[in-house]
Amino acid sequence: MKTAPQVSSGLLLVDKPTGVTSHTVVAHVRRALLKGFPHWDPRQRSGPKKIKGGPRPPRFKCGHAGTLDPLATGLLLILVGKASRLSPFLMGMDKTYGATVSFGEATDSLDSDGEVVATAAVPADPTSILDQLSQFRGDILQVPPMISALKFEGEPLYKLVRQGKPLPELKARPVTITRLEETQTNWPESQMDFLVDCTSGTYIRSLARDIAQAAGTEGHISALRRLSIGPFSVDGALQGIMQRGAEEMAQAMVPLSAALPHVPSMDVSAEEAAALRQGLQPDPLWVNRFEESPSQDGKGEAIFGMLGPDKDLVAIGRLDPLTGLPMIVAVIPAETKDSAACD
Repeated sequence: MKTAPQVSSGLLLVDKPTGVTSHTVVAHVRRALLKGFPHWDPRQRSGPKKIKGGPRPPRFKCGHAGTLDPLATGLLLILVGKASRLSPFLMGMDKTYGATVSFGEATDSLDSDGEVVATAAVPADPTSILDQLSQFRGDILQVPPMISALKFEGEPLYKLVRQGKPLPELKARPVTITRLEETQTNWPESQMDFLVDCTSGTYIRSLARDIAQAAGTEGHISALRRLSIGPFSVDGALQGIMQRGAEEMAQAMVPLSAALPHVPSMDVSAEEAAALRQGLQPDPLWVNRFEESPSQDGKGEAIFGMLGPDKDLVAIGRLDPLTGLPMIVAVIPAETKDSAACD
């Protein structure tokens, strides 16, 4: 039986197609990477099981660092194996979107997948909409969509909507939009394309609603594409993911040592790496090893990586905001011959 190539932990940049959920994409990646394991039937919902006399099945984690709506396309960061431990350091990065807004109709989901719940006349001159954009740049307050993955009493809001349960009143939350530009206007069709740079947690669907209502009409997202997440661009993402196999995924995997290119790193010896994995805290003098010191930019902690002699990622550290001393916030276990793609 031909088996899939051994897959080490890593970060997989995927260009998500429209019409599928982020969960579906992650499930496909996980199944493809496990498919080559000779004693695992991918139809088993409970996951791989050890067969008497056979090798130990891998303990396999696969998730994502920020979901995309089914309608949306674009960059999805999939965390494979030990990369799941990097999720806290990838979730809060700024994002760039390309969006098409259709004016004149509001939907319950704030995008074209939803049901129309309100209509309004569209301004004859699109300038009246463009004049509203300035108030949505910078630090603003935004009410999230009711149909979203936000949780209320432990349950995602979209599930409460489906079940017809009482819904909470959502409060406006602070977000920052550093760029909001109109890139194309198709006014016979009452549509505009926008380019948006924003902080994590910004809902482009809510932005479309708010821009339309500020101009005295209604609106919803009819197309949405995520172009970048922090230092990662969709230009470097794997296309056609639902038709890809394990070998192509393995070749496209970003190693853990390169999964946080936006933070500085320091080198540690083999002995230091082993000690860090056993719970040792970094020596304060190690901060002198930085070529570029971590800095607090007001949006996150002063995070840094620690790389072993083989440039394997050993641990993630941060500088204590009060003392400036380095401390460990995540440890990456060493790879063994049986730990490929495991956590």
